[in-house]
Amino acid sequence: MSLAPLRIGFLDSWLQDSAGGSGTAVAIGGLAAALQARGHRVERIVPRGRWPRSLLLRRLLFNLALPARLREGQGPPPYDLLVGFDIDGVRLAHRSPVPYVCSIKGVLAEEARCESGWPALMLRSLAVLERLHARRAPLVLITSAYCCDRIRAHYGVAPERLRVVSEGIDPAAWCAGEALAGRAPHLVGNPDAEPAEPRDPFLVLCVARQYPRKRVGDLIAAFPQVLQGCPQARLVVIGDGPEHPALQRQVAALGLGSSLRLLGALPSDQEVRAWYRRASIFCLPTIQEGFGIVFLEAMASGLAVVSTTATAIPEVVPHRRAGLLVPPRDPQALAAALLRLLHEPELRQRLADGGRAQARGFSWDRVAEDFLQAVAPLLQGSLSG
Repeated sequence: MSLAPLRIGFLDSWLQDSAGGSGTAVAIGGLAAALQARGHRVERIVPRGRWPRSLLLRRLLFNLALPARLREGQGPPPYDLLVGFDIDGVRLAHRSPVPYVCSIKGVLAEEARCESGWPALMLRSLAVLERLHARRAPLVLITSAYCCDRIRAHYGVAPERLRVVSEGIDPAAWCAGEALAGRAPHLVGNPDAEPAEPRDPFLVLCVARQYPRKRVGDLIAAFPQVLQGCPQARLVVIGDGPEHPALQRQVAALGLGSSLRLLGALPSDQEVRAWYRRASIFCLPTIQEGFGIVFLEAMASGLAVVSTTATAIPEVVPHRRAGLLVPPRDPQALAAALLRLLHEPELRQRLADGGRAQARGFSWDRVAEDFLQAVAPLLQGSLSG
């Protein structure tokens, strides 16, 4: 879509690095870069400093001070469009001096249903702010049809104020290592392409911020059955989070030894991508995903996917075209799907090829185009709250 260059402010109190901020950080950064590549100016308005140390308190104080912060200087509004992510901008959405968009990456009220204890209480509390934010904003962007349904159910937002703008990926960045192996001929000659390593046909990879809703424990519980049917199989789990100590205890109790490695969070995207290039299968048995950028990363990297039929996953990973989807909370079904891919290399390759094609449809440039089309009526004054 052709629009005059815009000055866009992204309101974002979440973690900025991909290791800590997971898919949300990747999504916000990816959209900003894609819009800038189209000639728009994007400024990420983030908390100043690192006080208080509590992320929750820092986010709340950021939003409390945000209206005054944007009034600093008292000159003309410096932005043509403001975009507030999740709870960020809740105090501005109904009184912004410029067109305003609420962008929700994960419906917190839905995520709270998959947690317990303090995390569930925190998510339910933040969901109150997210609901207020969504109801105040003239336009709400969500990432999937699943999220559209859930935000209408939990927050009561009218459907005419909702637009789906998916998450994205740079496919070339994730399949660069395939060029020399002949799997991605459009990358041959790319000076940034990294040398291809032979894939390990028995290596299963899982990458996730380890919250209970990711159900990484189901994958670990399934792995003894996988090893019975395929003793060469190995599982590598990348990521950290509140569930990590419990997963370590689970691995020790099952006595899986060298067949299963919990690597924790890796310090760089390059190291994560190296594991994507070594593995042949990606598995994450999550039961709650507003979209799931990690699946795009796996598919773009040439891995066949095993996951569940829950939430937005079938929208991102077409069953039997890019992966095998099984019922949630079912370690036996997970094991059966993994064994099938470990023993059927032709099926594994067909799903990997289908996944690459699927990931190409989610390029960041296409997402930026969808974003601009969604906000155009707001900028033109034909959409109001």
